[in-house]
Amino acid sequence: MSLKELTGNMQLKPRVLLVEDRSDLAAMYQLAFDIAGFDIRVAVTGTEGVTIAESGWPQLMVLDLQLPDLDGFAVYDAMRRRGLTIPVIFLSVTDDGATIRRAMSLGAVDYLVKPRVKPADVVWRVKHHLNGSVA
Repeated sequence: MSLKELTGNMQLKPRVLLVEDRSDLAAMYQLAFDIAGFDIRVAVTGTEGVTIAESGWPQLMVLDLQLPDLDGFAVYDAMRRRGLTIPVIFLSVTDDGATIRRAMSLGAVDYLVKPRVKPADVVWRVKHHLNGSVA
């Protein structure tokens, strides 16, 4: 069997960018995505998240609102100004209605509240938003 035939039969892992500055939470979510068969990268600042998004690598971004340099809304705005249209799921401890409505009105595909959602549920929501492209 040729290399082309072998690679043609391999399914590519879905690529998710997690922008989360808390290393303990990032490790927990990264483990859940690894177990589910995702290729995941973690950015610890908003600036790093925008840079990785600009590379064209991620298929979806899970984005915290509270970051050390830019808030999640500033990251989202920076991406859209650059013409980046990858789907974004906000994942935050902030659960007030105005913030959630703002995120959704900007075009986020989902908004999840950290204390209320388990890592496996975040993985499930990402799979759902990738519209069946996940094996």
